[in-house]
Amino acid sequence: MITLLAAVLSGIMFYLSQGYDHVWALVWLAPVPLLWLAYGHSRTWQVIGASAIALLSGAGYMLQSPYLHLIPPLVLASVLAVNTGLFCVAVWFARFVQHRASPLLTLFAFPACWTAFEFLIELQSPNGTYGSLAYSTMSAPVLIQGASLLGMYAVTFLICLFANTLAMASRLKQNAAAVGLGLVICVANLVFGIVRLAHPQPDVLRVAGIVDETAVADSWRAKTVSADLAVTETYAREIRAAAREGARFVVTPEGGMVSTPAEQSVIVAPLVAAARDTGVQIIAGFHAVTPAADFALAITPDGRIQRYDKRHPVPGLERDLTPGHVSGWLGDGRAEEICKDMDFPDTIRSDAAKGTRLMGVPAGDMGIDGWQHGIMSVMRGVEGGFSIVRAANRGLVFASDAQGRLIALKQDAPTGLTMIVAGLPLGSGPTLYTRIGNAFPWLCGIFALALGAGLPAWRRLRSTALLPSVEN
Repeated sequence: MITLLAAVLSGIMFYLSQGYDHVWALVWLAPVPLLWLAYGHSRTWQVIGASAIALLSGAGYMLQSPYLHLIPPLVLASVLAVNTGLFCVAVWFARFVQHRASPLLTLFAFPACWTAFEFLIELQSPNGTYGSLAYSTMSAPVLIQGASLLGMYAVTFLICLFANTLAMASRLKQNAAAVGLGLVICVANLVFGIVRLAHPQPDVLRVAGIVDETAVADSWRAKTVSADLAVTETYAREIRAAAREGARFVVTPEGGMVSTPAEQSVIVAPLVAAARDTGVQIIAGFHAVTPAADFALAITPDGRIQRYDKRHPVPGLERDLTPGHVSGWLGDGRAEEICKDMDFPDTIRSDAAKGTRLMGVPAGDMGIDGWQHGIMSVMRGVEGGFSIVRAANRGLVFASDAQGRLIALKQDAPTGLTMIVAGLPLGSGPTLYTRIGNAFPWLCGIFALALGAGLPAWRRLRSTALLPSVEN
């Protein structure tokens, strides 16, 4: 009964924190019942079974996903099997270390192991970092500032460390030093977050995000150049309206307008005129049918146009697209990316390292996943030291600063215009993470491997040393 209760409690907390309910605080507590069980006298198979039930229950929100029909059942089953299996290994590893080593090593065993596993899983995933524990805490910017130092995996590590500290405090004896160290690290993270959030942000730019769902629908129905032109004229009028409110940087949604290579100069002309007349830099989302393309055009006030093609098409949904390979760097501290590209830290870090302070992101969501997907972009801003304007059809239109705070936010209306205009502090530019990359999760993996391999050897060495000597 205790085993089942632990599985149910953890499963509920994982579901509510990682799914569409956004109860962020529960992710910091979700592993506690499982670790408490692991550090007790329950059989190993019971601990593993409870861990599997909890993780599968937590992943139940995936059944609500609008993308579910695009995922082959065998692929979905294999992904769940790998994630669940590795999570069970991480909990078992914590138990393994606790039975053989000091509380100080036990304190870091689970956080290091799961952080390394999460990193390795997401290195191979076509969906990038989707599903990471770190994203569950985006509603509490004070707790995620460590991502500017060590990347999003520092947040995953801290979540696991906090849960492990609580589990050890409630279950184990003679571990005051380990529990104290765990609390000190967590408090230090909190203090760092408070200090970073309090840092002055003097450079503020007026920005806008614009989504017109009626125009988006018209763009996908358009069959003639005149129909294509009507859509860009609609957005040009709305950009001029944003400029009258002071906006100097405007982003429109992914695929919100349509263009063909032969007629692009004619179709884009209203946007170029709006940029020249108002002094606004525009990041405009476009699509093309033949050949299939998903791209953004950055248009400067002097009429220059720079194209960026989406580098990470959505698996199953955008199989006809040819991925882009060109950086989204625009110069002068600005960059452009498209939607799913923001799910891949390595892709974005290469642009952030060039000095990005402001990024425009045309995007598209599927309604229910607007928050869950949008906050992945916000994490990239914290990691890379840049602010973001993200305009998503069927999702969220927002502006966020380099500390992960949402400065302006609106849910995209089903039809018609949704617009935000706000003063957005520019980011400070490259962070420690942009310089060292994924050194931290690799170190976690090395630590876990060394610990797993070293403990049995150390026990054998100690046993040999304690054997009585035999004299001939």
